[in-house]
Amino acid sequence: MLNRSIAHKCGHIEAHSFEPNQFGRVSREEIERRLNDLAQQPCRNCINKGQSDVPGANMMSDEKTTLIDLKDMVKKFVNDREWAQYHNPKDVAVAISLEASELLEHFLWVPDKESGAIAKETEKRLKLEEELADIIIYCLSFANVLYIDVAKAVEDKVRLNAIRYPVVLVKGEDTKLSDI
Repeated sequence: MLNRSIAHKCGHIEAHSFEPNQFGRVSREEIERRLNDLAQQPCRNCINKGQSDVPGANMMSDEKTTLIDLKDMVKKFVNDREWAQYHNPKDVAVAISLEASELLEHFLWVPDKESGAIAKETEKRLKLEEELADIIIYCLSFANVLYIDVAKAVEDKVRLNAIRYPVVLVKGEDTKLSDI
């Protein structure tokens, strides 16, 4: 593992760790170039607080961002890195599952009643947001790979669930589909 402290353009110093497989066939010079590129960006804390001057950073919100904006952003990210060749339906589906497991890991051995308190701790909340973002990014990438209209798929599934779980039978109950 390569550990490095980087002075970011925002002036903050942040520790970064890189797994060897991340740089497998990459020369030492290329690693240094990538680390220098990373130093030209603000640190995570500044980005998360909306203090980034990176174009487009912190400009999105649920209120003003469309699904197509998100799908296009993910597609651009993947295409800029020439990763589309690795994004087949199976591998992206596996990635979704793995990222969901990473989200679950934060709740391992936490009693149900205490699970909501995790999100109130700033550092843990940032980790939960990152894991959720990873899941959503891979879900959007999956939709891109298979040309799925996410809004239509969600609408269709909610309609199907409304038929499967009629309000009069399940309101306030945690009834299983097989029990109805």
